[in-house]
Formats: sequence, structure tokens, C-alpha cells
Amino acid sequence: MEVLVTGGDTELGRTVAEGFRDDGHNVTLVGARRSDLEVAAKELDVDAIVCDTTDPASLDDARNLFPQHLDTIVNVPAPSWDAGDPRTYSMADTAKAWRNTLDATLLSAVLTVQAVGDNLSSGGSIISVVPENPAAGGADAAIKAALSNWAAGQATVFGTRGITVNVVASGRSAQPGYDGLSRTPPSVAAEVARLSLFLTTPAARHITGQTLHVSHGALAQFA
Repeated sequence: MEVLVTGGDTELGRTVAEGFRDDGHNVTLVGARRSDLEVAAKELDVDAIVCDTTDPASLDDARNLFPQHLDTIVNVPAPSWDAGDPRTYSMADTAKAWRNTLDATLLSAVLTVQAVGDNLSSGGSIISVVPENPAAGGADAAIKAALSNWAAGQATVFGTRGITVNVVASGRSAQPGYDGLSRTPPSVAAEVARLSLFLTTPAARHITGQTLHVSHGALAQFA
């Protein structure tokens, strides 16, 4: 299976790529930060494409470098700004936070799918990741809702080709201090990677247009 993972210059992108590689798939990493991307690609022994997936011009320039036949696209956000504490924001900081979240989480996924969606084989998968469990009312929560709505709409579009479209989001396991129900729970990144991999298997062909949360069994603990 040919898998394209964006956000390859982030730790989460690297973990997702590692999960697919360890399962025997061919992986291509995409990221804007060349040095971080090249380190990850070398460590995983996978291909890499330097490209800013939030920038239409960058995607156009790299279009011929992408694999011509893909089975899976995994959109992993790569934020370019440290958000800090919203309580200290100026108006300019608030605008920057919202725009950065929009670009990294939603626009990157939209543009990547537009650029290489035609390269997907029938029966393939598109997975977009939300790495945090945001509080209601903030930029992250609003963009997560927009991404979920976009994915549900794309599921209808790509469903004509048998391609599933889903969102994998962090649940309450992302909260500080929660260690999970088992003695050695996997990291949130590892949970995201495992669920993303599952969504590409025949056992998950009936799941599309959904937002699924990984949560270390948090609801069993806290509900």
C-alpha cells in the first residue's frame, strides 16, 4: 500500500508514518521544515518531499514529486506558531492563532486532497488528524468542527470511488495527568497511528464521514 503522510516534520507525523511502515506499507513523508523532515525520513528509511501543504504554490511546485498511485492520505497538522496562553493575547495574537490553526489543521488537508486526491486508488482512504482535545469556544475546537464537517462532505464525493474519508481526533487521553486504564498505555500519538492504520483495512470499509476519538479508555474511567 502506498501511503502519503503530511506533517512529516512533526513527532506525530513521524509516529503515524512509523506505524504504516512497520505494517509493511510504502510511506512518503511530506513537510515544510526540511531539516526535521530529512531526519525523520532517514530514521524511518522512507521517501520525503519538502512541501508546505498550506501553500498552493508550494503544492503546485511539488505536484510531480508525489506518488502517482496512492492508497492512503494521512493529513497531520504541522503548526508553525507556538500558541501560548490565550489569556495574554493581543488582538493581533488572536488573529494569528486562529489563522495558524485554520491553515495547519483544515487548509492543509483541503489543499493536499485537492492536489493529489485524483492519485488515490479506488478503495483507498483519506484520514485527517486532530492532535489535541480542545476546550469549547477556542480556535482549535472551531477548526476541529469545520474539519469534521468537511470530511463528512468529502465522504460523499469520494464515496463514488469507494474511498473512505474520516477524522481521527484525540479524546480525553490528551489531558495532562491521565495515564490510561492499563499500566503501560500507548502514547496518544501511537493511538492515533493505530486507529489511522485500522481505518485503511478491509474491516473498516463501512466507516466513512466520521470523527473518531482515541482516548486510552478515558470515558470508562471518567464517565
